[in-house]
Amino acid sequence: MRRLKKLINFFGTVFYSGYFPFFPGTFASIISLILGVLFFKVFGLISFLLVTAILFLVGWWCCKKIISSHKNKDPSEIVIDELVGQWISIIPIFYFLDRQVITFSSFPYLELIFAFILFRVFDIVKIGPILWADNLKSGLGIMLDDCLAGCFTFLLMTLYLIII
Repeated sequence: MRRLKKLINFFGTVFYSGYFPFFPGTFASIISLILGVLFFKVFGLISFLLVTAILFLVGWWCCKKIISSHKNKDPSEIVIDELVGQWISIIPIFYFLDRQVITFSSFPYLELIFAFILFRVFDIVKIGPILWADNLKSGLGIMLDDCLAGCFTFLLMTLYLIII
């Protein structure tokens, strides 16, 4: 049972990155962006989409388990929600990339930075449905507010990539 609790904490804090002393959500989003790019480069778009969905479910379960024994119902060290939300936000970039041959010099760094900034803004400001999800104060609420921030970013990034 003790190993399971450690494993839940390991995944819920995204390899303990949630314990970073300053801005753990932003730090986890940066780590998530790097992991997402590496995962996409190695496994491709379909695997990226499948793993993102699986991580949502695993994250929901981890969040539920962690907050069941925690005073705070949305502890800052839980950052698996940032990983999933950030990954949702970069799906349009990977969709458009999947059709091209990508080299180091042609990689869309500007678009990735733009998606990162948009996601963090939506996650921090929490407008509309994002605020509603944040107020749920449950494992689902923890995951859902960042996933919705990722969805808002997804929509804006899709529009941006279609227009340019």
